[in-house]
Amino acid sequence: MNRSTPGRLQELTILFARCRYGWRDFFFELEQGEGAVLSEDPWEDLDAFLGEADPEHLATFDRTLVEMATGDDAKAQAQALTIVATCARPFDLAPVLANETRLKKDLEAHLALLLAIGQRNDPRGRASVDAALKDPHRRHAALIALAQLDPAAAAVPGKAAYLKDRNQIVQSLGRPLAEEEYATYYQMAEGVLQVRGREALGTFVAATAGDDEALRQELAQLARRIEQQAAATQA
Repeated sequence: MNRSTPGRLQELTILFARCRYGWRDFFFELEQGEGAVLSEDPWEDLDAFLGEADPEHLATFDRTLVEMATGDDAKAQAQALTIVATCARPFDLAPVLANETRLKKDLEAHLALLLAIGQRNDPRGRASVDAALKDPHRRHAALIALAQLDPAAAAVPGKAAYLKDRNQIVQSLGRPLAEEEYATYYQMAEGVLQVRGREALGTFVAATAGDDEALRQELAQLARRIEQQAAATQA
């Protein structure tokens, strides 16, 4: 259910106070506790909330995310990196990238890192993304990140991903798309729009289609669908 931003901000403010301004408790409550019943997206309006937060609390927010992402708790690693990927607030991924060997031990945490690299458009993580493309368990997330980091380089593997799910994607274009139906290429294209904007999305789908005019038309329709869905979400 969509809520007005003022109402959502009030919910977050009250919940943060109940957590005695402790970020770890606040994150837990948003994702699994009291806050989980307030919104389908636990991180909804978190950026807006941070924009009004006390500078002292912001400092502990940044420090808490680094501690969680570089610690030994895999669930905390994944949660912190999911927040990093979701929020627009500046975050230096360097200490996390230096901790990648530890993050690789847990699939969920490493996938969260790959998605954060893409959402943050951080070229320092390119080697990690390229390596993950070779792992079938990590390839989906790595392809999304690659599309965000380098749409041109993602066109060839993106075409293979599209052709694999082509029937599913084409059939879905005329009706609401359920989250579980999101194919890899759809999420690659959606990620490009989120990070690089409409023009880059057009470039990405055109590079994917190449000289195949029928495929170009299909992907142009897909791009329009993604843009419309993004606009509807923001409305």
